[in-house]
Amino acid sequence: MKCLLVLLSFIVCQFLYGQDPVFSQFYATRTYLNPAYAGFDPGGNFNLNYRDQWFGLPDGSGGPFSPSYRTFNANLEWQFPCFLQLDELNLGMALNLFRDDAGDAPFSTSGVGLAFSYEYNLLQGNGKLKRLDVRIGAQLSYMRKTLDSDYLVYSYQLDPVVGLLGDPSGMRFQSDIYSNTNVGAMVRGQWGKKSTATYFTFGVTLSNVNEPNVSLQEAASDLRLPRRLTVHLGTTHRIPIYIGTRNPWYLSPQFRWDTQLGGKLNVQTVGLFALQRSFYLGTFLQYNFPNDPVTNTGIIGPWRSRNTTSLILNAGFDLRSTWDNYRRGNRNDKGIILGLSYDINFGGLELSDTYGVVELNLQFRLGGSRNKACRIVAPFDLYKGGECPVRF
Repeated sequence: MKCLLVLLSFIVCQFLYGQDPVFSQFYATRTYLNPAYAGFDPGGNFNLNYRDQWFGLPDGSGGPFSPSYRTFNANLEWQFPCFLQLDELNLGMALNLFRDDAGDAPFSTSGVGLAFSYEYNLLQGNGKLKRLDVRIGAQLSYMRKTLDSDYLVYSYQLDPVVGLLGDPSGMRFQSDIYSNTNVGAMVRGQWGKKSTATYFTFGVTLSNVNEPNVSLQEAASDLRLPRRLTVHLGTTHRIPIYIGTRNPWYLSPQFRWDTQLGGKLNVQTVGLFALQRSFYLGTFLQYNFPNDPVTNTGIIGPWRSRNTTSLILNAGFDLRSTWDNYRRGNRNDKGIILGLSYDINFGGLELSDTYGVVELNLQFRLGGSRNKACRIVAPFDLYKGGECPVRF
């Protein structure tokens, strides 16, 4: 129980006040990354994410493999190209369900959000820059934070001889249902001819725009959730030796930067995907820069920072591509993609203490008829010869 009290103190002081949850598979939770991604894939898309963070930390039972930091996310989105038969009106919509638990669910955050996006084609040319698109989006969510205090022990319940007197206090604290707004924009384009083209994406997201009050007690002073700035960018390149083959390979370097609460959360994620039609592999390094010293121990040194440094290993494959044995006749806007990532923590909270982070993603690409009357279909297909499990 003492361990849980320490854990809860950390949660209330740091997590509630300081930062939002961050997914390792940010490419698989795209609307959470940037609402401009709402309705990004052709037709419909249903996405499930489960994140189990630091499951090696003990809770009240005093042992590892206990409920820890768990995050659940479900996302249903749909694309509406050439809405109302207008070439310039390419819309997307996403419904998002979210829940984040800390410990054996004594402290939880849950909510529902609705996102909309709009895509506009700026350029289709014959020069080096073949295409340039802009997407903008916004998400409005309604959320609530809850703390079940039947896990808490107060000083008057402790006896120096007997120990705990009675059961832990059974009180429940919760915030009001509060609204939260995220906005985002990104630019996507193609540079060079199709066979050797470089595809690029650059996006910016501002989360918690309205800085909602998340206080657990009405009588308490306002406790505002601070704004978070996210910058993400990436490129995709076809490997030259695979040009003209049935299932070409691509390399896709990616970068993400998150900062919140005056830089107390200041995390960069940089890495590389190798991908083709049926599966992908990825390796990323998530680190803190500048390398501020650890606040609770005062340790200063390589990889010692306020945020945990992690090596993130990714893998995923399209089940449908495996089942159909890559038959060309099958539509490439449908599929079932299974993704897995594992974070190896070092620096800050290390692997021996936390057992790392496991994250699962299951994506159902539902497909849907494209509007054949569209002069410009959004989004454009990056990968000639078949879709890849990861799209940016």
